[in-house]
Amino acid sequence: MSELPPELVLSILELIPSDDPLYRTTVLSVTRVLPNLPANSLLFKRIVLERTEQVTQLTRRLVQSDWRNVVQYVQELAWNGWTVDPQLIVNVLAKLPQLRSLELWIGVHFTPEHLTDIFRSSRAELKNLSLRFRPYVEKANYLPFLKGSFFDSTLYCLASWPHTSLPTLSIIQDSLPEATPTTGPTPPKKFAQPIVFHTLDATLPPFSASAFLSSTTALRLRLPARPVASPLTRSPHALPSLRLIDLSTCTVFGAELTDTLLARLPSLAHVILDSDTSTSSEHTHGGLIRGEYHADDWAVLGKGCALAGVKRARERERKLKQARLAAESTSSAQAAAARQPRTAKAGRKGLSTATISLRASPPRDHEVPAEFPTASTKSPLLLVRVRIWPAAPRLRTLATTLPSAIPASKHAEIRDNFARGWAEGISQLMQTRARLYQSYRLGSISVMRFADEEPLERDEDDEENEGESANGLEGLTEVTEWDENIEQISAPILCFVGPDKDAVHEEGCAHSEAWKVWKD
Repeated sequence: MSELPPELVLSILELIPSDDPLYRTTVLSVTRVLPNLPANSLLFKRIVLERTEQVTQLTRRLVQSDWRNVVQYVQELAWNGWTVDPQLIVNVLAKLPQLRSLELWIGVHFTPEHLTDIFRSSRAELKNLSLRFRPYVEKANYLPFLKGSFFDSTLYCLASWPHTSLPTLSIIQDSLPEATPTTGPTPPKKFAQPIVFHTLDATLPPFSASAFLSSTTALRLRLPARPVASPLTRSPHALPSLRLIDLSTCTVFGAELTDTLLARLPSLAHVILDSDTSTSSEHTHGGLIRGEYHADDWAVLGKGCALAGVKRARERERKLKQARLAAESTSSAQAAAARQPRTAKAGRKGLSTATISLRASPPRDHEVPAEFPTASTKSPLLLVRVRIWPAAPRLRTLATTLPSAIPASKHAEIRDNFARGWAEGISQLMQTRARLYQSYRLGSISVMRFADEEPLERDEDDEENEGESANGLEGLTEVTEWDENIEQISAPILCFVGPDKDAVHEEGCAHSEAWKVWKD
């Protein structure tokens, strides 16, 4: 290696993932062999802090003159500890505005004001953000939360950031640890799960629809026992680029998967809804299916997943119908007002006042036009019936933890029933599309599709026409592809073994997709 150019040696070392446990050791070993190698860009690329004294040392060195040039090399910072003076973390991050990856563990010493100081200003270079909350230590001590010190302000800060390219975001709240049994007569103490974010209905809609998350493709949001599916997807502009979502430990039911998550997040391909298997059954949160095994439940779930595009199309058609009726009502009111004769004003008319005029009357502001607008004019909703083309399902993998009452011997049967329902859904989707196409050929309807739901084989020439519509048609574009081959779309891969990497997972399951994104 000593005979190689230094630039080539650096390129070889850059092939080692920065989160590899041997990364720093390897780089240090090479620099000892090649002392003239300019390896600062690799040595300081990723900094991992786990103890308070490490944070203190880094804080001191960042203000030293010989370290000021080192700052430019730091791309990733991780604080993986629970006990620290939070102001030290705030000070360190103030010196590192160009970070591409930031991981923070947030224990009981952090306050919302500390995170506000950290995230008040946007970080344009950030590609990965990971926040892990643990509002307790050895004992369930979360006094700041009992005082009402919740971290809702953190989500508002992030929502205010301008558009950036942030592919991955992770926000995790650790579940309450399992109570330790006692040997004496006193039973173990039971604590309620602490609350980190107070009003999800108020914070999640603007957060998920923010410009900051418009390019996010992978989201991990784990808030034990909290219902997040509805507020997270309430805005029509929520998470338009999202392909992978992990809502493990959250409260998500079957109907919320099909009618909420899949229907409102059209790009979603991988879903993880595991429960927290590290705690006792009393404190287990999350999972998709609760209770006993019923074959029909899984068939219904599979069918609902296949028809998520139909659900979204029907919801938009109802809004279009309301807009059309409102437009027709306004037009009728204007026509009725134009036909009403003018009432004479009270009072005595003079003898010289003429009752008729031989001159042509000027046009009236509310005069009824000779023809009502048609589909080719600016008001297509008055007479034309618009239908929405239901998109093909995008779901490819689904992972969830099954109740302990369902043995592993039932897994194959569950997959068969899910696939049966999926096939029924695909068949119904094809029939729905066929009816729409026939009505379109007869000229009785106009067929549109969502601009963000591209056909499986998309015509690139359609881009220039997206979003150029009015009167309730914003975000819709005319259908030009009628021959999508959807009958060959196979059922998603189901995995039931949980997040443990040592377990036997289904090949290509949602967990493996998440491991590619989050290395922890």
